[in-house]
Amino acid sequence: MEFIRGTTLVHLKMRCWGGEKKASRDSDIHLGADGKMPPEKLLDLGRKKIFPPKALDPLMSKRKAAERACLAEGTRFMGGFAVPDDVVEGLLAKLEDIKEMFYSELQVFLADFDRNKEAWIAENDEFAHIIRDQVPDRETVSKSFEFSIKLYKLQPLEGFEPDENEVANQILHEVGLTCKQMSDRMLDRKRSISGKNLSEQLDPLIKKLDTLSFGNGRILKVLNEFFALQKAIPMEMIDQDHPTFGQVLTFLSMCSDSDKLERIIDGQFSVSKLIEGMKRSVTVSSSSGPAPTIPKSTQPAAVTTHTITAGAYF
Repeated sequence: MEFIRGTTLVHLKMRCWGGEKKASRDSDIHLGADGKMPPEKLLDLGRKKIFPPKALDPLMSKRKAAERACLAEGTRFMGGFAVPDDVVEGLLAKLEDIKEMFYSELQVFLADFDRNKEAWIAENDEFAHIIRDQVPDRETVSKSFEFSIKLYKLQPLEGFEPDENEVANQILHEVGLTCKQMSDRMLDRKRSISGKNLSEQLDPLIKKLDTLSFGNGRILKVLNEFFALQKAIPMEMIDQDHPTFGQVLTFLSMCSDSDKLERIIDGQFSVSKLIEGMKRSVTVSSSSGPAPTIPKSTQPAAVTTHTITAGAYF
């Protein structure tokens, strides 16, 4: 299939010591009249934290950065990331940069290892007895970190190729997650945004759908709607009262819901229908005319106002 022929499997092997141990019911958790549970910062879901989590954050963040870089260009596939062949070189350069930063942060972590260990024990002095002897030595811990990159070209046996629509659904799922994050940011935004900026935020989604479509009808239908949405965004300032804000938010919400996404793929919903529906709602609202004047003698003390929301699709 085109997807297999046109992609390279990028496999990341990233290991990080977690700074945790499985909690023991005998030595770590004492219940009863004289017992005392360790605090949540030390004990969570049956795991005890024997090292300060913040000391490991820089290393964990590099692992997440590598995954984000792969997802920006490709899709999760067979325990790795299927990436279009023509972007592999650029992605590899980014991953090598992240790898270099990872090992740089590891040297800092190991240099501060003993200091962080003693600081964590001092901070949790009451429970020092369940921490100190559980922390491995620095050399042992150093062997628990790894960042390696492998590239593979797949050649499945005839008749056992991956299902095209299963791959497409994974890509659409990942796009949907990004749409959810984008819609949340829009709702949290207090200031207006330029149409140019809003349009550019759709570029990574459009690029991912475009480069990974390989002629798949499901992906192409969603991609065409993204193109239509981007084209409809005016180059002016857009706040939450602007019609375009509602159009973009509605579309992103549709894409982040698997059931509603099927309505886009089936043609029941489209950007053109959304925009037209909003235009009709605004026209109806504006043509209804001003509210009739209530004579002073009969005017009630309080008038209840009903607001009609324009352009709601569902």
